[in-house]
Amino acid sequence: MSAKPKTAISKEQGRRLTHLLGLDFATSGIKAVRLKKTKDLIALAAADILPPCSPDAEERPALPKPLATYYAALCATMDDAALRVFTQILPSEDEDIDALVRTSLNAAADCRVGGLVLSLAKGKRESTLLGISVPEKTIRRYLELFANGAPAPHSLELSGLAALSAFLYNRGSQTENQTVCVIETGARHTYASFLHRNQLQIINRFDVGGDLLVRQVEIALGVDADMAGTILSGGSVDVSSQVRQVLLPFTRQLAIYREFVERQNKSTLSAVYISGGLATSSYWQTAVKEVLGFIPQVWSPFEKIEIQPGACPENLKGQESRFAAAVGAALAGMEAL
Repeated sequence: MSAKPKTAISKEQGRRLTHLLGLDFATSGIKAVRLKKTKDLIALAAADILPPCSPDAEERPALPKPLATYYAALCATMDDAALRVFTQILPSEDEDIDALVRTSLNAAADCRVGGLVLSLAKGKRESTLLGISVPEKTIRRYLELFANGAPAPHSLELSGLAALSAFLYNRGSQTENQTVCVIETGARHTYASFLHRNQLQIINRFDVGGDLLVRQVEIALGVDADMAGTILSGGSVDVSSQVRQVLLPFTRQLAIYREFVERQNKSTLSAVYISGGLATSSYWQTAVKEVLGFIPQVWSPFEKIEIQPGACPENLKGQESRFAAAVGAALAGMEAL
């Protein structure tokens, strides 16, 4: 998002970087991108998907030489994090936003909070804010992985917000007068957000993702996890009913969100965009279309980024949407948004 550094849970102040490594700690692996900034140009110098690494690991993930840099912008889902878009009357422009966020999210004293004013209203009218909260112990686990040596941690934020930053950087000029839904899929969680004229209206994280779908197909068809994953990626076996059943709570909520946003802004939904590991699954796309009326468009976070020769390994071609969160974290760290 346009002011993403302000909503980062952790950010080292005073450093405007021209080289930055973006690391998305996902269940399926660490999505890594190294970005370079020269004047108004952002370039991809290297990209890779590294083996999964728990924040409780004793050692930081090993980084191949092409990814080497001095600072890293980190993002992760963080199961115990909370986020919410809410409205609040702000008596003054100097209002303590973090205090409002802490109250709205009922965040404990040992949680770190961050907030961003999305729309500022004057007088007795309500302003719209985005708030996030993460326990301090969770933040420390990620930052301590990089406590010694390079790269040093530059920032830490939620992967769903980071992916949204990358979306607005790449597609914001196309959606600035539209109402759209943006979905970021993962192995264990899925983020869904609605934007009107590029302003965030609703965002939520759902406990549904690729792992749950794979388990459902395993049980229904009596196959192993690898075969279930192949089927979900476009196999010849019809598992649409199984996918629909797993996604039903999620898709029902999408329908409610759509009605709320359209009424609130007196607009109609224009498009749905999707990124992440299951972005290309026809079953997932069909389930979303049934409630929102649009086949989700898979988008690449590298659309407005110059890809240097050899930056993206051949085996990752076609998987560009999986890097949305890593790219968004790096863009925000370089203040390119």
